[in-house]
Amino acid sequence: MLLRRNMLLMGRPSVPQLTVSSGTDQTASFECVSAGNPKPNIMCHGTQEINLTEKVSKSKLDSVRADNNPSLNNNIKCCATNLHGEECSYIYNYVSVNDSGEYHCREKHGQTKTVKVQVFENDFLELLELNKSITIQDKDIANFCIQSKVHSNPKAQCQWITPKGSIVQCMETRYFSGESIFKMCNPEPGQYQIQLKAGKKIVTENMSICITDTPKFQLIQNLSRITCKIKGVLPVRVSWKTYPSVSNFSVWKETLADTPEYSDSKQFCHKDIVVSRPLSDVNNQFVQCCCSYNTGSVCSEKTLVKMPSENSFYLVVACSLLSFAFMLVSVLLFHFMCKKKPGYETQIQMIQMVGPSDNDYIYIDFKDFEYNQKLEFPRENLELGKELGSGAFGMVVQATAYGISKPGVSMQVAVKMLKEKHQAVEKEALMSELKMLSYIGHHINIVNLLGACTGTGPIYLIFQFCRYGDLLNYLRNNREHFYKSLTDAFNKDRFSSLYNNYQRKRNCSDFVQSGENSYMPMSPVNKEHEALLSYMDINEDIFENEDDEDLQTLTYEDLLSFSYQVAKGMEFLSSKNCLHRDLAARNILVTQGGLVKIGDFGLARDIENDSNYVVRGNARLPVKWMAPESIFKGMYTMQSDVWAYGILLWEIFSLGVTPYPGIKVDNTFYAMIDRGFHMERPYYASESVYKVMCHCWALEPKARPSFSKLLDFMECQLSDVEERLYYNVKRQKNGDSVYKNAPVTPKPHEPVEEDVHQSSFTDSSCDSETTQSEDNIEITAL
Repeated sequence: MLLRRNMLLMGRPSVPQLTVSSGTDQTASFECVSAGNPKPNIMCHGTQEINLTEKVSKSKLDSVRADNNPSLNNNIKCCATNLHGEECSYIYNYVSVNDSGEYHCREKHGQTKTVKVQVFENDFLELLELNKSITIQDKDIANFCIQSKVHSNPKAQCQWITPKGSIVQCMETRYFSGESIFKMCNPEPGQYQIQLKAGKKIVTENMSICITDTPKFQLIQNLSRITCKIKGVLPVRVSWKTYPSVSNFSVWKETLADTPEYSDSKQFCHKDIVVSRPLSDVNNQFVQCCCSYNTGSVCSEKTLVKMPSENSFYLVVACSLLSFAFMLVSVLLFHFMCKKKPGYETQIQMIQMVGPSDNDYIYIDFKDFEYNQKLEFPRENLELGKELGSGAFGMVVQATAYGISKPGVSMQVAVKMLKEKHQAVEKEALMSELKMLSYIGHHINIVNLLGACTGTGPIYLIFQFCRYGDLLNYLRNNREHFYKSLTDAFNKDRFSSLYNNYQRKRNCSDFVQSGENSYMPMSPVNKEHEALLSYMDINEDIFENEDDEDLQTLTYEDLLSFSYQVAKGMEFLSSKNCLHRDLAARNILVTQGGLVKIGDFGLARDIENDSNYVVRGNARLPVKWMAPESIFKGMYTMQSDVWAYGILLWEIFSLGVTPYPGIKVDNTFYAMIDRGFHMERPYYASESVYKVMCHCWALEPKARPSFSKLLDFMECQLSDVEERLYYNVKRQKNGDSVYKNAPVTPKPHEPVEEDVHQSSFTDSSCDSETTQSEDNIEITAL
């Protein structure tokens, strides 16, 4: 019997089952299965050969890449062989458009099968499946996922834009043979947009999710009418049900409600529906409000309706008047509380880390710190002058200080003080600022504290005076004197002053000889600015020489110099764990020799009338300079200051244009910031400088560069420009008539003026490649 069973099992191999078990757009895995007795040998051709001798043989071909294995472009063949014969199967690979069409497979017994093959010559993208309007019960939302099916070549990339404007990457659950399935689970109600991209093909579709629950009813009875307020979805049929007796609710009458009033609800796709009817129609009856949907009817609780008596009428009137009076008083109190100005607080804050995260910090309170009496300056030696700025809390005035730098020598200073009518907490805040600034110390690119008057009389904080005011107005006022290239500066009678300035730089200690030629790493500005490239003790030179000779030009190199100096000052503040929180051109001061200094003028700024400060919550904030985490979460870090530095760079290289020109700060603006949209390159910025701005505007704070790296980049840019400048200056001085210096800045378009009403946002320009050229260097440090 056993011999007979073995004889029956003997036979030729079965036709191999050759299938693609898995794959991507670049790889594929094949599987070949056959049975027979004696044991068949399986040979697979097209990738590699495998020989198995099991009774039921199974072979898996390893994944291969089409770009490095030409055999994948051939047909895949699998043959099973034993003593009784050979059976083979094929998989055909199609590589050109001409291979498209219907293919028919016919076996020897006459059965046929047809398959349609389509080969695409170019990128292809098709959204096969997406429900564009979804309504789902609230109880089912926990296990619900949006699903989309996509056919593409190459493999599609997918992202969702949520109702709040944030971007969510699609979750891919399947990809095979050019077909992808994407899911997004636990969605919130609202309007969504799916964005698909495959090569150069882009498809965008909108869809909505409406989450429904049981309608909510509210029955309100006044002196003459009964009103039913409903929160629900449309379409809906609203009716009244009346019951003449409490003893028999089985008898009722239904009346279709008069034309309902609809208004938008706070909940997406829901409506506020209002219907009413006279009390006289339903007096002494029980009433229900009923809503009918496709899924059934839902009704309110039953309520007994009674016409009010005369006493009730007067009681209702009295209660209404009292309620109105209470509401009026509440509104007035709320108004005065909102109008009450918040206490003064300096923008620059020193932080102390209290956790492992960059966001785990507290502001250090300097209230209990000791005041450094060495800073005390005799009040009688201070002669106050004209007002420089005034705000809600205080003012800054120009003054003459006698003997503050050297005995018997006077100098111009700026004095910061509170207004005459101030609160005790504001005086305490100013003293805390004084203690913090003395603790931070001095730096050449900070508006340094020189002294203070804290004795009898008002508190005065004495600072360095910067003669040219803030950087924003300095740039705007000098637009017509700006030279887009150093060539222009030389050719327009500015050569002499420039040459003399840079000739002085040639004699500095940083000059390095190298054979006949020399390389000179020039400092960004003259004289006092040589300190910017060294780490000298700043305390030895915080009093500036007012007789310094100024350059008579404003060039691209000056813009780089301003950028470099601000980065230098911010690197110093960040090393002291200080956050600025309002870094902008209006808070940078310019003094002689092109030196710029970072300041804090919150006390003397009229933010109520300054359009740069927008009401958000209970405060006025410089929203256009704020990082997303500061706008949406109220979080300030070193990296949020880096974002503001990127906006400041845009101000500098546009020569004082307000950021996001023509864009109003509203919900659309906030949504665009949250999605990662950026301003276009300003007219006077090189590609490499613009690349830095884009790095500063990374949505993820940790992806932004540090101020140390920004400082390194700006120093490289300055060295590159100044080295070329020096050789051109030398050539022109020697009478060489051939001048070959290329423009420092490109000219892609005309300058953007203040009154331009167009969008300055782009989501692609920041991704453009930055090329190395004579005038630009790659930001490799970042």
